[in-house]
Amino acid sequence: MIDERPKFVARCADAADVIAAVNFGRDNGLPIAIRGGAHNGAGFASVDDGLVVDLSGIRGVRVDPKGRTARVRAGCTTDEVEHATHGFGQAVPFGIISTTGVAGLTLSGGHGYLSRQYGLACDNLIEADVVPADGSFVTAGETDG
Repeated sequence: MIDERPKFVARCADAADVIAAVNFGRDNGLPIAIRGGAHNGAGFASVDDGLVVDLSGIRGVRVDPKGRTARVRAGCTTDEVEHATHGFGQAVPFGIISTTGVAGLTLSGGHGYLSRQYGLACDNLIEADVVPADGSFVTAGETDG
């Protein structure tokens, strides 16, 4: 369905890899696309003759049952988060397809079965670690500028 052919794919394992990939793409004038959990029907997770920064290897979910929060890494799918939170009797208002990547879903809104009661996925995001185009590392949250 999507006919994009990237010149490079950076398969990242951690934030340092993401920083290096963003810096490489910027320094070489490449268009950059971000691939999170790899469910993107619109094709935004790829780019012709550019760099795909693939976050699908950055996986892991840590649930804090007392704080009723979950720390989710950028390559996770909603299925992985649901599996981790279910054991604690918790859920996250994500989308309806289990193979959807959490990062892209959340950053684009994130509508699902629980949205009427708990809001969109983005409404429930507390903070996010982000690598902007300048290659820095930022933790963005409600109290950050």
